[in-house]
Amino acid sequence: MTQAALLLAALLAAPAPATPTLAPPAAALRAPTLVVRARGLDERALAGALRPRSGGAEVVLLRDVASVDPDHTFVEVEQQAGELAVTVILGDGRVFVRRGPGGGPRDAARLCASMLAAIADDALAPLPERAASPALAAAPSGQVPEDMSQEPDAADAGLTVTTPPAPPQVVPPPPDPENMSPAPAAEDLVEPTPAPVAASPGQEDRRLALTVGLAGGPLFGLRPDPGVRGGGGEVRVDLRGSRPWLVTAGLRAIGQTAVSTGLQSREERFGLARVRVSFGVGAWLVRRRFELRATASLSLEPWWITHHSRRVALGESTVPAPLLGGLVRITPTFVVSQRMSLGLFAELAASATPTGNAVRVRFGDARIFSAGGIELGFGIELRVRAWSKPPKQG
Repeated sequence: MTQAALLLAALLAAPAPATPTLAPPAAALRAPTLVVRARGLDERALAGALRPRSGGAEVVLLRDVASVDPDHTFVEVEQQAGELAVTVILGDGRVFVRRGPGGGPRDAARLCASMLAAIADDALAPLPERAASPALAAAPSGQVPEDMSQEPDAADAGLTVTTPPAPPQVVPPPPDPENMSPAPAAEDLVEPTPAPVAASPGQEDRRLALTVGLAGGPLFGLRPDPGVRGGGGEVRVDLRGSRPWLVTAGLRAIGQTAVSTGLQSREERFGLARVRVSFGVGAWLVRRRFELRATASLSLEPWWITHHSRRVALGESTVPAPLLGGLVRITPTFVVSQRMSLGLFAELAASATPTGNAVRVRFGDARIFSAGGIELGFGIELRVRAWSKPPKQG
C-alpha cells in the first residue's frame, strides 16, 4: 500500500508534456513582394493601378530594385499589336502566361489581379519550363534558390528559362485565412480571350484614322422619271475620329448614253456626264472585323451633254445650272487586313436645280435624259487605311 502511494505521488509530481504548436510559415506571415516590369505601358501608372488590387503586397518596379527577397513574385506586362501579355514568375520558378485585349494601365492591372487570384486558387496551369526572375540578377548569390539559374545573361533583359532537376515533393503548409490576399472584385476579373488576329483591328479600334475608299455601281431614278440613270465610280476620303464620329468628302463621276432618231431617220448618239462633289459628317461602329459607317452630306453636281464625244450647247428651254442637294449613305464593310476592308454601300440622294426642278433633256419631242430628283445608288466599296494614330495610354 505504501509503494502504491509513493508511485501515485511521483506521477502527480512529474511535469505535464508540452503540447507542440505549429508556427505559421514565414511566407504566410506577410504578403509577397510584386516586382513589376512593363513594355508598351507607363510603368508608374501600372504600379499605381496594381497596388489597390495586390492584396496588400508591396509593388515595386524592376528598375528601382537594388536587391530583392528571393521569394518575390515577378510580373511582366507587354502590350503589342492591340494585345496585353502578362507573364508571372513565382519564387519557386514556375511560369504563368495569360493574354487579353489591349488597353491602358488599369486594364493591365485588372488582368494581373485576376491572374494572381487564379494562380492562388490553382485555377491556372504553369508552363512546363521554369524561369529565373530578372530581379534576382541584383540579389546576392546566397539568396538565389538552388533550383534557379545562377548565371543570368546581363545583356538579355528578357526572361532566362532553365530546366532544373525535379524538385522534391513538398507538402504546402495550410493557408492562413487572416493573411490571405482578398479576391479581386467581380469587375476586376478579366476572362482570358483568344489572341486577336494581328491583321485586323480589335473589337474597339479607336484609333484616329484617315481612309480612302473607291466605290462603283449603278444609279437609279425614283422620282420623277423612274429608271436607270447610268453608272460610275466615286472616290471618298474619310477622317475617322477616336470617338464614333467621322468627316467625309467625295468626288463622283456618272455617265449615261442614249440613242435618238433625228432627221431622215438618222440615229444620233448622246451622252450625259455628271460630276458630283460632296462633303458631310457621320458616325461609325466597329465590332471585330465588321465596320459600319453612316454619313449625311451636301452635294454640288455640274452636268453637261455630249454628242459624238463632243460637248454641245443646250437649248434655251434647258437651264445648264448645277444640281444642288444632299444625300445619306450607309456603308457596311468587312476588314480583310489591317489596312484594307471590302463592303457594300447604299445611297439615297435628292437634288434639283436652283429653280427647284429636276433636269430633263429632250431631243426633238423625245426625252433622252433625266437627272436630279430622288435617286438611289448602290454598289461595292474598297477602302484602304492611309494613316492612323495610336490611342493615348490611360
